[in-house]
Amino acid sequence: LRILDALRDADAAISALKGLRGGRIALGAVSTAKYFAPALIARFRERYPAVRVALSVNNREIIVRELERNAIDLAIMGTPPQRFETESVPFADNPLVLIAAPTHPRARERSIPLEALAGERFLVREQGSGTRSAMERFFAERRFEPRIDSVMNSNETIKQAVMADMGIALLSRHTIGLELATGLLAELDVQGLPLMRRWYLVQRAGRFVSPATAAFVDYV
Repeated sequence: LRILDALRDADAAISALKGLRGGRIALGAVSTAKYFAPALIARFRERYPAVRVALSVNNREIIVRELERNAIDLAIMGTPPQRFETESVPFADNPLVLIAAPTHPRARERSIPLEALAGERFLVREQGSGTRSAMERFFAERRFEPRIDSVMNSNETIKQAVMADMGIALLSRHTIGLELATGLLAELDVQGLPLMRRWYLVQRAGRFVSPATAAFVDYV
C-alpha cells in the first residue's frame, strides 16, 4: 500500500508540473451528496476543461475507508472522520427535515412537537449512513425513541416509500427539492427542525495536494 501511495503521489507531482493544463482528481461523495456533486464537477470543468474528475458515490463508512487508504483525493461528507487526521473545509449548509406524503394528517400542521410523532412509522437509512447517524444523535439528545418500521439503503427508495405513505423519514432537503416543488412530498413543520448540518470537503492530512485538487477545493 505504501508503494502504491508513493506511485500515486509521484503521478500527482508530475501532473503538478503541468499545472492545470492537466491533472486528475479522485472525488468520493456520500450518497446524499450525489444530488449536487455532479453539478459542482460540471461547473468546475467549465473553468478547467483539461482536468479529469472521477466521482465515486457510497455511504459514509465506505467513503471514510477510501479516504483512509488514499483511494480518493477528496471526499464530500457531512462530518469529517475522527479516527485519522484530516483537513476539512466547510462549504455549504445541509438541512435535514422530516418528510411525509402530502396526504399525511400532519402535513398542514404547524410547530408539531417531536413527541407527537411517537406513533409514526419511521423509514430510516442503513447503519453507516451519515443521515442515519445524525438522526440518531438528534433523537437521543431529545430522548425520543422512533418507531423504526423499515431500513432502506438509499434516499431514492425512502422517498418512494414515503410517497406511498408507508411512513415518514428524516432526509436532507437537498434530496427532495423536485418532489417538494411538484407536491409529491410534504415537509413536516416539526419543532427543532430543520437539523442544520454542514457539508465538508475532506482530505487526508499530510498527502501531496496537486494543483488540480487545490483548485477544486478553492472553487467549491
